[in-house]
Amino acid sequence: MKEKPEAKLWQIKIEKAEEIMKFYVVSRLKPILIPESYFGKFRRLFEIAHKGEQPQPVFFINREDKVEVEEVAQMYGFKLNSITEKYITLEVENLENKGLYEIFLFNPQVRGLFKLEYVFAKDKKEAANFAKKFKRDYQVSVRKTDKIACYPINFIGKDRIVLERKL
Repeated sequence: MKEKPEAKLWQIKIEKAEEIMKFYVVSRLKPILIPESYFGKFRRLFEIAHKGEQPQPVFFINREDKVEVEEVAQMYGFKLNSITEKYITLEVENLENKGLYEIFLFNPQVRGLFKLEYVFAKDKKEAANFAKKFKRDYQVSVRKTDKIACYPINFIGKDRIVLERKL
């Protein structure tokens, strides 16, 4: 019987106008990047062909963007502890049992590019205080979060965060 390869955490960096956006995907195989034109994107929106389950993630990117894919051991600064069939576990230091806040950073000069930062804070005011350092370069939005990188948070403890992995 053929054994399935172990799931890995992949970081995808997209560089556009000297700004870098990062996002994360859990997959057994390295994600595929397919450069396409605006017409190709438009045609794909109206494609009728059956879209079955892919064995590996596929991302369509603009031809002008510089994109890198690499296997990593951290997600938004949190160290990866383990990946199972149902969960992703991250190591954290949250000794005061604070809430997790998402800081959404948007640069209006570079269309379609944004950044995410995550911080532990006792309330939104404390998280907004931390976000002040970004206001010079970005439009900033702060909110209490229930997911990290599109993975719903199952548990936040003093030493770990457990994310649900949707297959």
